[in-house]
Amino acid sequence: MNAENQGMGQIQQENNKVEKEEKTLKITDEITTYLDGAGTWGKFLAILGFVCVGLIVVGGFIMCIVLAFIPGELGDMPFPPFLFGLFYLIIGAIYLLPILYLYRFSTGIKTALMLKNQEQFTKAFFNLKALYRFIGIFTVVIFVLYLLVLAIMIFAGLFAGLTSFVGMQA
Repeated sequence: MNAENQGMGQIQQENNKVEKEEKTLKITDEITTYLDGAGTWGKFLAILGFVCVGLIVVGGFIMCIVLAFIPGELGDMPFPPFLFGLFYLIIGAIYLLPILYLYRFSTGIKTALMLKNQEQFTKAFFNLKALYRFIGIFTVVIFVLYLLVLAIMIFAGLFAGLTSFVGMQA
């Protein structure tokens, strides 16, 4: 009976080895080609993104300066006009972070494939994960803001309709 238990233990150990071997991933030449292409296109898009962020920031500064010196002829605005430029600066700052993650992934993956460096490979995929996490969180925040604005608009419309209805009866 003891020999039977030992035999079963050996079989389980061999099955565990087979299961562990089956669960590993291999980076084939085809996958390397795909990752290299993703790195190339990612770097192109990241550089293009940096240029766009630069244009947004420059445009924001110009708007801040120009609109600060324009007198109140822009209409009766409830806020100073230079805040439009500040809004562009904020958008540029928000847009910079995912572009930076994309650039780090792209350059990291190309370097890791060229040098066959596992640490660089891991860092590249960390930046890819960070990019997708940022996009996911940003999407949820924008969706919540849309719902909030929609709710405010509905209540403002109902309140405006109610006050005009009450004003008509008086």
